Amino acid sequence: MKEADMYEPVKKWLEERGFTVYPEVECNRAGGRADIVAKSGAVVGVVEMKQSLTLDLIDQALRWRGYANYIWIAIPHKPKAYKKFVSMVLADYGIGVLTFSKYGTIWADKHARFMRRTLPHLKEALTHHHLAADVKGGQRGGGYVTPYRITMNNVQLFLKRKGGWCRISEILDYCETHYAAPRASLAKALQTFERSWCEMKKEAGKLHFRYRSQAPDTNDPAQNPIRLSDRQLRVLLALSAGQWQTPTQIARQLPGVTRDWADRSGSLFVSPILKALIKKGLLEKNPAGRGQYRVTPAGEAVRKEFDGE
Repeated sequence: MKEADMYEPVKKWLEERGFTVYPEVECNRAGGRADIVAKSGAVVGVVEMKQSLTLDLIDQALRWRGYANYIWIAIPHKPKAYKKFVSMVLADYGIGVLTFSKYGTIWADKHARFMRRTLPHLKEALTHHHLAADVKGGQRGGGYVTPYRITMNNVQLFLKRKGGWCRISEILDYCETHYAAPRASLAKALQTFERSWCEMKKEAGKLHFRYRSQAPDTNDPAQNPIRLSDRQLRVLLALSAGQWQTPTQIARQLPGVTRDWADRSGSLFVSPILKALIKKGLLEKNPAGRGQYRVTPAGEAVRKEFDGE
């Protein structure tokens, strides 16, 4: 059973208990992304899903202590899945276990303990975009709801409703963004990565944007820039120009992550993204076989579009 296949049964189990379910929620303050966050009133719960019970899964769940009132891990049923030490750790930290049968039945094998005192950061990360996104908890390969994607969803909705040409200043009057320098950064993003739905023109030295009502010309290279997922863009921007770096070194430069998380899990998170960027011609791997990567000239051109963000 894949992690993404567990999502619907867990979602149903939580909804039957009065929770609203948010998949793939990123919380930089906690240093990661939760497979599922569930909210009921002021109560917040987290579910981390894996195909087997491992210490890495427990460590992943422990990340949310202090941020969630309930913490569960979800795994397929296996006879004698718990060793005494594991059971003690789960009990000591109040982590619940949701177990799946091969027939799709789910039950609470171990109950989560309610933790009263929590920080608000995870709750504040929940948005309606998570509910509207076509994303399942536990899936891999991008498409997650990130601050960048929330910004672009808001801009797209505004331009679609507006129906005509708008300057960046008009867009920013109605749309909040995650950018430190919103005027320049938003303009670069719309020109570079959002051409599939955003049309641009320059008039009297000023850039204007509008929602593209028709699909772009697929024969026009200018209308088909390199497409990057939010995770791929974050990793590309994290690399240092002209330097060979290991996946762990790159992970340490990602915004919002802790050094402890980067050293423990950063390589697993970054490695598949690096392979995707190599296929796009934006990175190259050290031919000496040392597991090091650096930006290509094409990758540097993309990075320059976002310089200063």
